[in-house]
Order: sequence, then C-alpha cells, then structure tokens
Amino acid sequence: MSNIRRPWLMALPAVLILLVGTVVLLWRAHVAEASANTRKTNGGSVWGADYFPNVPLVTHEGKSVHFFDDLIKDKVVAINFIYTTCPDTCPMETARLLQVQQLLGDRMGKDVFFYSVTIDPETDTVPVIKKYADDWHFGPGWKLLTGKEEDITKLRKKLGVYIEEIQADDSNDHNVSLLIGNQATGRWMKRSPFENPYVLAKQIGGELHNWKLASKTELDYAEAPELRSISKGESLFRTRCQSCHTIGDGDIVELDARRIGPDLYNVTQQRDRAWLERWMAAPDDMLAAKDPLATALLAQYNNVPMPNLQLNPVEIKALLEHIEETSKQIAKHVAMGHRKDPRAVHHTNQAMNHEAMDHEAMDHGAMDHGAMDHSDGMEHSDGMH
Repeated sequence: MSNIRRPWLMALPAVLILLVGTVVLLWRAHVAEASANTRKTNGGSVWGADYFPNVPLVTHEGKSVHFFDDLIKDKVVAINFIYTTCPDTCPMETARLLQVQQLLGDRMGKDVFFYSVTIDPETDTVPVIKKYADDWHFGPGWKLLTGKEEDITKLRKKLGVYIEEIQADDSNDHNVSLLIGNQATGRWMKRSPFENPYVLAKQIGGELHNWKLASKTELDYAEAPELRSISKGESLFRTRCQSCHTIGDGDIVELDARRIGPDLYNVTQQRDRAWLERWMAAPDDMLAAKDPLATALLAQYNNVPMPNLQLNPVEIKALLEHIEETSKQIAKHVAMGHRKDPRAVHHTNQAMNHEAMDHEAMDHGAMDHGAMDHSDGMEHSDGMH
C-alpha cells in the first residue's frame, strides 16, 4: 500500500502550487476588474469628457483652446462668468480673485488655474479682454476667455449658472457663483465670489488637492482669538470693500500689492462728506459726468473704475461710520507710538505716482497730501469692492 500511495504524495506539492497559482491569477483578475469599474464610476469619469461641453474658446492672449481638453481636464480650477463693461458685480469678483491669486502665489499656472469667461462675446473681443486682463494684472494660470455666444451659453447651462428667467435679449444679468473643482476627482463646489480670500485659497489650494501640501504653520485651537460681534459697517467693508481697500495700511498704487483702490484712513476727515456719499451711491454717474476728482482717481488707479454697488443711504452711513471709527482707533495707536502713521506710508508711495494724477484734479486739491489721503478714498473706496 505504501508503494501505491507514494506517487500521489510526490505529486502533491505540484498540485498545491498549481492551485495557489490559479487563485492568485483569479484574484489579480478580480482586482483589475474592480479597479476598472471604479475608474468607470469615479467622479472624474462621471464628470468628464462626456459631461462637459468641449466648446472652442479664445484666451485673452489670442490662443484657441477647447474647454475640456485644454482648460479643465485633470486640473484644479476656479471658473466664473463676467463681462468687461459690467458696472457693478464683475469688478468685485475680479478683485477678490486677484487676492486669491496673490495668496496662491507661484502655484498659479502649475497646479491651480483660474478661468473668467465673458458672457458678452460680441463686445468682449480679444483686444478688449486683453486690455482688461492687463489692467487687472492677470498672472500665470489665469485666463480671460471669449468665444461664440451659443457656445458660452451652452457652457453656462451645463455648469448650472444660467438662469433662464433673467436672460432677456438685452440683459447681461447673470448668476455670479464661483465654480471651483478638481476634474480628476470629480469634486465640484459653488462658492460666493465674495467669500473671504483666505477661505477660497484654502479650499482651492488645499481641500481640492486633498491636502497634499502640509501647512507651513502649526495652529492650536487654544490660541484662537475670541469671536466678536461686528457692526453692519464692518460687515459691509469686509464683503464689499476689503478686496480693494484697507484702512490704515498706507496708500500703494500697485495692483501687485493687492491694492486696487486707495487706503481709506481718515477719508471722512479729508474729503467732503457730501462728495463721498454721492461717490459711494453712484460712482458710474460721477465718472460719466467727468467729475474732476473722480476722473483723476480713475487715472491714478490704473483706469479700473469703482463699481456701482447699489448702496442705499443706510449702508453708506454704516460704511462711513466704520471707516471713521477705525481711523480713530488707529490714530490713538499712532499717538501712543504703537504704530507708524499711515499717512507717512501714503506719502512715500504717493511721491512715486504724482505723474499718474490728472492735472485737472490738482486744481481741486487732490494733490494736497491731506486731501488725497483719501479723496481717492473713494475712487475705489465705495466700500464697494
């Protein structure tokens, strides 16, 4: 009997090896199939080439591109829709994205991309959008795009930012939502373009990248400042003005330094209040009427006009009170020697920009250091960026 069993015993290792090999091959096939199915159903595939219109567009640099293939495929992006002649909301959106661009720094054009698409392609030709992008200092990775109206409308509808009820033939009213997303993962979000720029930068540069970059600073909740109630004026300033203005940081006529309008320290003391109220209520009307100071401020600040934010008298009063109260607090710290006088910073930078001011404005006192300390205070200070 032992002689009969011995061949089976000798063959057993080979049988076991064959069985194990078969199991391994079957397992690998199962894993490959599951992986393939996952790729077919993950967000990047669902929200991919079959979903997004691959419409042709043209950048402000004159380059022809396709929306999916060239702009968003496998990228983390922020997308909004504007038009260059917009008198109110669009400049605020652009100003806020300018802040986010500066916070993201050299990541722009590498692993983060911004796209602003015009909704008025008939007006916004390539030369027009190029001037707009240059005036606003669009950096690497931020493109302003135009194209055919029907293609842009198709894109807006697919992205969920086209509101049929407000789209009259002669209307440029539009949804102002900012779309941010990672096409590769299929994660997309709508955000307010007036959100805190640090929050937007964190979401675009961190959350949508699955936090692949570690924070350079370690923060402890125990050291978080106590939350305080803020006034209506401060709330308006934060959401409308802060992307273009500061109070007490000194006046810097330089877009790359995150300033589109003047610093507003002591503006209520240096400029006629009635003029400020008119300017904040209807800056476009004052520019159209060629108000000397308004015209001079426009020239000084890179010909970027202050938008009309449809502020009512109550909001204007609240904003001016906030600017006035903040200026008083800063003045106290200056008197105590705790900080530099903002006007000194303003004068240093202003000396380099005298030629930018219209001579007509000089006749109205705009070049007086005290007066300009924020007459321009509202060329962009409408509280309105």
